[in-house]
Amino acid sequence: MPEDRKLVHAVGKALAENEATKGIDSVHVTAVAGVVFLDGEVESKEVRDTVIAAAKAVEGVRLVRSRLQLNPEARSGMWKEPHHHAG
Repeated sequence: MPEDRKLVHAVGKALAENEATKGIDSVHVTAVAGVVFLDGEVESKEVRDTVIAAAKAVEGVRLVRSRLQLNPEARSGMWKEPHHHAG
């Protein structure tokens, strides 16, 4: 759905612009019917909570499902929007 692609982009932009979450490259964002799924690894509970809050704050997000795992060795780099495959 085009709306879901827009949500993925908007959540990615929110994460990239948030001072606490910009630079995170280990979070993968997907969306289905307005429900945002967060997958990947973050280095702390605080970062996980901030990522979830940033996603929830995006207009159009109905629900956020976090499947984020804690990994103290997860490193921040640059956030990258997920690559979309045609099909």
